[in-house]
Amino acid sequence: MLSYLIHNAALDLKGKPPEELPHGLLVVPPEVREIVAEERGKHSPEAFAPYQALRLCAETVGWYFDGLGHEVMYRPTPEGPEVLAVGADETITLRKSVPLESRRDVKTYLGY
Repeated sequence: MLSYLIHNAALDLKGKPPEELPHGLLVVPPEVREIVAEERGKHSPEAFAPYQALRLCAETVGWYFDGLGHEVMYRPTPEGPEVLAVGADETITLRKSVPLESRRDVKTYLGY
């Protein structure tokens, strides 16, 4: 994750319990689109294309959750990350209730 020198959503969410933090499909902020565009410019289109959606999702999750101290489980989509679980209780429940085969594409972000 890039170190953000810009205002990010996590600053406004600090101190909220996991259940009050964003869930579902996250809006990709313009600042994240700029970060990914800068990174895209450093690589050939062919080399970067397979990773663009993953990078966009990872940066977006970081924009929302960086420094909040919660584990976040999300699924990358072409539209942005879909947050499935936030915090220990939700992530444990997800791991217990969803078979491994069904969560092969689920990524984990540690917002510490």
